[in-house]
Amino acid sequence: MTSDKQFKKAVRALAAREGISYTAARRRLTAATEPPPAAPGPDAARYGWDGTAVAALRDVVGRRGTVPVRVVEADGAPSSAFRQGRRGVAEPTADGYVIHELPHRRMPAPDPAARVPVPYRAADGRVAVAALWPLVWRPRHDALWRWVHNGWAVERPGDLPDGPHPVRPSPHLPYEVRVFHVPYGILGGEHRGAVPNWLTWGWCSDPERARELADAMVAHRLSGPVDPHDVEAGYVRAQVWHHGTAGPGAAPGRIHQADAAPGRPVVPRPPLGSRPPGRPGPARPAPEPAWTHGGRPPALELKTWSAADGWVSHTWFPGGRDSAAVTAVLLRVGAGGRWAFAETWEPRRPDAWAGDWTQAGRAPVDHHPTMGTAERAARIEALRRAETDRLAAALAGRSQGALTAGQAAARLRAGGAEYRDFLRTGAACVAEALHRARRTARGAERLRLREALDALEERHEVADWVVDLTLDHLAADPDAHLTPEARAHRRRALQEYLAPDADAGRVPGPGAG
Repeated sequence: MTSDKQFKKAVRALAAREGISYTAARRRLTAATEPPPAAPGPDAARYGWDGTAVAALRDVVGRRGTVPVRVVEADGAPSSAFRQGRRGVAEPTADGYVIHELPHRRMPAPDPAARVPVPYRAADGRVAVAALWPLVWRPRHDALWRWVHNGWAVERPGDLPDGPHPVRPSPHLPYEVRVFHVPYGILGGEHRGAVPNWLTWGWCSDPERARELADAMVAHRLSGPVDPHDVEAGYVRAQVWHHGTAGPGAAPGRIHQADAAPGRPVVPRPPLGSRPPGRPGPARPAPEPAWTHGGRPPALELKTWSAADGWVSHTWFPGGRDSAAVTAVLLRVGAGGRWAFAETWEPRRPDAWAGDWTQAGRAPVDHHPTMGTAERAARIEALRRAETDRLAAALAGRSQGALTAGQAAARLRAGGAEYRDFLRTGAACVAEALHRARRTARGAERLRLREALDALEERHEVADWVVDLTLDHLAADPDAHLTPEARAHRRRALQEYLAPDADAGRVPGPGAG
């Protein structure tokens, strides 16, 4: 039996004996068998931890506040190695640091247990010494080297340099929320290749909501620390920048900044599967802001709801749906925060299935807090009842007085699934005519056809011009490949869907009852 199989056997035995999960047992055995981590700076001579070097660096920081840096460039490195920035290893000296540049960004990094002394001026004015990993990097188009450990500037220890200024996506979204993210694992000594960096998290139309988001991003952690010393990972700083209307070349101004407190708590979340009371109806669709020409505008919008404010547009995100979900969690939506509910909206592209990415409005894709099974089932049942009511009302309206809404609803109940399938066949004839026309339509006409399809699919509404379009489509005999019985069935279904009469004996379902 191999050592790996022996270890797995021991894990299963521990899990059975203690009544715990396999994962918990594996973690316990791994912690018991792994050697203790090496102390920071295992080689004092190599990493500059002798008293003379540390005292000299402390004196430099105390007198000047900045540290001289000299770079030894890598010889013969291809230019493609630096497209994502440069990396190197910092070596402390008596008057600063010497950075030995790595010829390739994927070269092996220094020992994860290694630490170098980095004196910095603390908030109380004294010069303290931090123990940081010696790997450094310099972003592309930036003059400052940074410590991979926590993002500090090597030349300005203790300082997080501001990030690059993006282009404002819309005049209606002038407030940028920018966050500084330190990847988990670096402080614990397990580097995974990522580096601390600034992210444009979202854009707001209102400065109050931008400040609220910035404060929420650093007030809590998303999860507990992986390592006891890993207290500063995650989103450690958030800023709000105002991009004015002076022009695209004008620099934005910072109006707010928030920093994470050491030992901040994990963000509270609503219990999994809970059903919060009072979830409102969905937010109303709203037009998108006027986007600045060029670039890629933010696609996702987080709408938040409170009893006092109703639905409001909170933040637009350049990232994916995860950004909106993380924001809802950190805003404590439904977990004691200001907002009780929220929705994520994205562009609606109904023809993406056919490779057509034309946008047709916007639609909600996520609800916060997430709906549990019971709430989702109740919502689906409510939507089904509402759809039945709309269908009954539409049939009664097109019957020219032959049916009332109550009689149409009774016919739907009596006919069951067979009658509904019959009506779907009729609706499919209308949808087929609209889709055929949309293949060649452009501009406003294409949008009009899309709106007619939405009215058909969502409310069973069929305008007079859509009826004429459908009849013209059928006149071209698109069903020539079908049997005569199938063609007759489709035309009877279309007649029942567009103009039902009081005689239920000639349609499936009700006539059998």
